[in-house]
Amino acid sequence: KSKVKLVLFCFENMYVRWPQVLALVGAVSYGVLQTEWYSTCGSVFVSERLQQFNDFADKYEHWQVVIGSVLAWIILSRVVSFFLHRNKPLKTIVFDFVFQSLRKIPLVQKKVDEEVTKNLSGLEKDLFKKYVGWKPNRKLPEEGLVDTEIYEQLNQLASIADPDKRHADGKVTGTVYVGGKDFAAYTKLILNAYARFAWANPLHLDVFPGVRQMESEVVRMACTLFGGDEDSCGCHTSGGTESILMALKAYREFYELNHGVTRPNIVVTRTAHPAFDKACEYFKIGIRKANEDEITRKAVPSRMASLIDNNTICIVGSCPQYPHGCADPISDLAVVARKYNVGLHVDCCLGSFVVPFMKELGFDDFPDFDFRVDGVTSISADTHKFGCAPKGSSIVMYKSADLLKCQYSMYPNWPGGVYGTPAMAGSRSGPLIASTWTAMMHHGYSGYLNNARFIMGAVMKIANAIRDDIDGLELMCEPQGPIVAWTSKDFNVLRLLEPLGKTRGWDLNTLQFPAAIHFCVTMAHSDGDAVDRFIADLKASTEEVMEEPDNQLCGQAAMYGQSQQIPDRSIITDLLKGYLAMANEVESRH
Repeated sequence: KSKVKLVLFCFENMYVRWPQVLALVGAVSYGVLQTEWYSTCGSVFVSERLQQFNDFADKYEHWQVVIGSVLAWIILSRVVSFFLHRNKPLKTIVFDFVFQSLRKIPLVQKKVDEEVTKNLSGLEKDLFKKYVGWKPNRKLPEEGLVDTEIYEQLNQLASIADPDKRHADGKVTGTVYVGGKDFAAYTKLILNAYARFAWANPLHLDVFPGVRQMESEVVRMACTLFGGDEDSCGCHTSGGTESILMALKAYREFYELNHGVTRPNIVVTRTAHPAFDKACEYFKIGIRKANEDEITRKAVPSRMASLIDNNTICIVGSCPQYPHGCADPISDLAVVARKYNVGLHVDCCLGSFVVPFMKELGFDDFPDFDFRVDGVTSISADTHKFGCAPKGSSIVMYKSADLLKCQYSMYPNWPGGVYGTPAMAGSRSGPLIASTWTAMMHHGYSGYLNNARFIMGAVMKIANAIRDDIDGLELMCEPQGPIVAWTSKDFNVLRLLEPLGKTRGWDLNTLQFPAAIHFCVTMAHSDGDAVDRFIADLKASTEEVMEEPDNQLCGQAAMYGQSQQIPDRSIITDLLKGYLAMANEVESRH
């Protein structure tokens, strides 16, 4: 296997650097032609090969020989490119090719379209049935509404599906990360900060210097919390996805500038957030995925190392990963990153202001993960999750400014003046920066520590109940953050969506490959007995399902279950596209 990898590595370098290789081959060939060996032995061998080719080509026209040679080179180069630069497993590539080919058959495509349309109709019905009594606005009102009319309509929109009550009852997983007995007063504080800087735009530093100062302090406080020294730096972004986008853009530019990498790829574990796929799609970066450990659900460094080549710009670890809630072995991944001289990005978007406190809370075996680990070069952390800031707030951090500078977009020759931006957007939200600064200053270290203490206490309470007190369920892994994930060997775990979700009103996250469910604990569960009610309802729902464990899925669970069994994932892609398009409609088309 190692010999094959060595050969592929040599061929890959030849393919990527073909001009240099061509020059080298030419120089070597010229040298060989001048040797005595060539005049006595080599010329005979070459003459024989030329004669064989001429005999073969003699039956073809000259133009046919030329075209055939060109086609052979094109096919050979495509084959080499396919095998050396593919970023998907060969099995996946073959399956995708087969399914795409089948869908070109009119009868097959017609059947697929019918099924997609049928499923979208059901989704559309479920989506728009919530808007009974609401009159959609398709154009601007002839005259602007007075304040009371606007407030009336805002209240009507806010009451659809009653999200405030669901949040107050603690029945929502993740989503809204603030709550508790001081929720109203805290919301007022954040709104006041937002209102004070409602029209501020950090693009104009000279006009809003206070916003610039708050952003720099938000980033510095986060870097300090995540073990950064004075060289660490970063940027406030609109969310975890933009933080990850910016990090990969920085790696792409850095490795092209300093290492000549023009066909970059990254290596992740299958459980890494789809934001990495999106970043690679946007920036034309290859993404290679290793399977996680089937028992611990953590990244396996050796599997990731096997996918690294000379075009790899970074590897990714999650702390914790979103599906199952465990933390990847960042220190071990750092060893791999140092060995291959690639970056290591740690995705703490979910763990954010929980994981920095884990060891202080007594989780002594929690892995080291921040800038104090030699080899960690960037970190993303969402302040709009457990940082308790409003949505639209995250931070991307770097070990040093060398990477951050590669994140910037600079345009010095624009007729409108010299223009540069630190992240994706030009104009950015000053009030969100002010609200984030307010959230961090309000909580302080002790406030976030207390939040983390409640969250991890609740997580372990749920995990212990699943492990010790609820027959039929088992944990997907030991939780190392705000998420608890479970499955079942006795029944299809998605059957819990009916009794626990639909009947008892709990909001749940469904997982796939393998099927599982997870629940994310937030401060919204800190008021009252939400955690105890969840455990009791989870136990009662499981007991109901266990009475007839072999029953088939029904309702929403059936839809999720069927979607996981469809081998052609492009059909699921079509459904998602249809659903996202439907979400932009002001009313049902049927």
